[in-house]
Amino acid sequence: MGARNQGQRLCKLNRAGNMSEGDHSIDSVMRFARANDHRNWCFGGWPDDIMGIYLAWHHSNGSLVLVEDDGELVALAIGTKMLEADIDKHWRAWDESGDCMLLQDVVAKTKQGLAACLDELDVRCPEWRELKLFASRHGKRKQIKPEVFERIVERWK
Repeated sequence: MGARNQGQRLCKLNRAGNMSEGDHSIDSVMRFARANDHRNWCFGGWPDDIMGIYLAWHHSNGSLVLVEDDGELVALAIGTKMLEADIDKHWRAWDESGDCMLLQDVVAKTKQGLAACLDELDVRCPEWRELKLFASRHGKRKQIKPEVFERIVERWK
């Protein structure tokens, strides 16, 4: 998809909870999410301790994507390959044998930052076009056709 702009880069959390390619911590990621989750659909009402554990857990599973632009965090997303039968179970680990991709807890300041998150999920799961795609939209989970997903990402670059 190639959505990353010049100046944008992926950030990775290290085991200590600090960014390996920036100076962001779990706390700074939580502050970003709270400040930019305007409708509170992703993290509204989550206690800080649980939210920190959740973000660190998804980082450990390879399902957390963070994008910064010129040192500023601009987007985060969680994408998990899993079995569709497990989609209603919480905190599911990445499953290479999965038949669907669940995109959730997407928070972005810019459409380009979000497109870069989705671009990274394309790198992590190149076969996503053959999977059933699910995402939360307006607080509800919906299935999205791959071609619709690609059009959205192209428009946001």
